[in-house]
Amino acid sequence: MAYDMLDAINNGKDSWKVKVRVIRLWDAINLNNNELISLDMILLDEHGTMIHAKVIKHMVNKFRPLIQEGLVYMIANFKVTSAMNFRPVEGDKIINFLHTTKIQEIKGLKNIRIAEQSFMFCSVEVLSTRDGQRMYLSADVIGVASYIGNIEETGTTHGISKIRDIVLRIEDQKVNIRLWGNKVDQIDEDSMVLS
Repeated sequence: MAYDMLDAINNGKDSWKVKVRVIRLWDAINLNNNELISLDMILLDEHGTMIHAKVIKHMVNKFRPLIQEGLVYMIANFKVTSAMNFRPVEGDKIINFLHTTKIQEIKGLKNIRIAEQSFMFCSVEVLSTRDGQRMYLSADVIGVASYIGNIEETGTTHGISKIRDIVLRIEDQKVNIRLWGNKVDQIDEDSMVLS
């Protein structure tokens, strides 16, 4: 079955077909009114290329039951557009699902050569350039937690939010990180040994 690699797709047509693993899946929420904006995901192909993909709000009910994080799919008939701000991966393209998009799970994973995860690690220098910018949402780093603060609440323009401050030692430098919302609960304090 013929299909395209993610680095080859562009906005020239809507009849692309890709074989990808969904390595991340989340709801994009409007913080002003807590309403769903879209179902977002990061797709990974067998060459290790990652791309952000999105299902807009009025099509989420159609596609959510068909998509599960970690599984491999053949996805066909989608639109490729330029990526805007707040990108979850590096790259200048995004896949937008259409009403005509077809998605089929690929079973029998023994012949599938798509990694289960992918990371784009960055240095402290690159990480510091992302502070306050709007291009990228995240960065992958490896560090040692030297401090994990208590869960606190803070007022924002969108109401009250939980926060937790963390200090990581990365490349002999201290990097301050703040987790927001439900991410603060994803730290298992009992299994941590701080350095």
